[in-house]
Amino acid sequence: MPAGTDIAPTTPSRLLRLTWVIAMGALLRDDQLARQGIPILVMIGIAGLALLVWAVGPAGRPWLSRATIATMAVFGGLTVAQAGGSLIPLLVAAFAGFALVQHSILFGALIIGAELIAMGVSSVAAHRAPSGYLGMLAGVLLVALLGLSRRQFRVTAEQNRLLVEQSREMRAERDRAAALAERGRIAREVHDVLAHTLGGLVLQLDAADALLEAGETERAADKVRASRELAAAGLDDARQVVGALRAESLDLPIELDRLAAEHRNAGGQVSLRLDGDAQHLGEQVSVALLRGAQESLTNARKHAPGAAVELRLRVGAEQVELVASNPLSDRIGLLSASGMGAGLLGMRERIGALGGKVEAGKAGDRWTVRMTLPRR
Repeated sequence: MPAGTDIAPTTPSRLLRLTWVIAMGALLRDDQLARQGIPILVMIGIAGLALLVWAVGPAGRPWLSRATIATMAVFGGLTVAQAGGSLIPLLVAAFAGFALVQHSILFGALIIGAELIAMGVSSVAAHRAPSGYLGMLAGVLLVALLGLSRRQFRVTAEQNRLLVEQSREMRAERDRAAALAERGRIAREVHDVLAHTLGGLVLQLDAADALLEAGETERAADKVRASRELAAAGLDDARQVVGALRAESLDLPIELDRLAAEHRNAGGQVSLRLDGDAQHLGEQVSVALLRGAQESLTNARKHAPGAAVELRLRVGAEQVELVASNPLSDRIGLLSASGMGAGLLGMRERIGALGGKVEAGKAGDRWTVRMTLPRR
């Protein structure tokens, strides 16, 4: 805790301070104060008053605490050889100068220095033997060491409290980050399923509507049946999302075949090529690649309707690569204006969270999306 920070004394501390005031009064009763001159009595009174103000004074005023401690140190030291009761404010000042963390170590050292000088003056004025001065000096230094030990204990306790608070804040922040990451993961899964399924349904139903207007009911019925199959596949996708969130198993080759078949049923063209063994990929890697392929097919339907899409999965010893490529098209798809660009962003977030990267852009006359991931 930095010096200068005021700490309000607790009720037990207040009572202990008042006890020192009572103890000083008791000792002064045994001193022969009547033999002392007016100056000594005045200085004793100042020291006692400072002790009383320090004991009951208002909190939140560090300057008042410093003033009363300095007053006790000076006037208690100047009269300690003449009145034993002055030893109380002298020792209290030595202890408080170091023990109270609202004061600096330098302040405590200055208090001890002032007390030593004042005690020396008092001993010379009272013609006291050097042994008496050395005894008082030893007592003051011992109390000062006790105050320094108390200060260190309070500083350590405050540091421990701050560490506990920081640890609590770190745990709360970690929990918030985990919750946000999980929400992001769920949002990506839901987006991928809805964008793929609903986008295909819009195309199929628009085609069916156009065929009905043209009087081609049989072909329109085929489109409606295809829409029904796509909706059923979307329901399966939703179940798979739940399974992925529960970390259930996923067969990537089979799911890629299913995605390709759905794309063809929706009127698209797609070729799928698998190089390597994709049966033993990690669950998260498989889900990320599947959602990436799904998003790529959805984007192809939006921006290059009817274009042939190439999907190529390469499984190496250290990494997995999925490449989706289709020719650039001048045609404007019915769904080209839909969405908010969240698909590619979600793909980058999903792949990036697993230590991979996504590269998307024009390569010659084709649009290519390349997803690279470590196998585990």
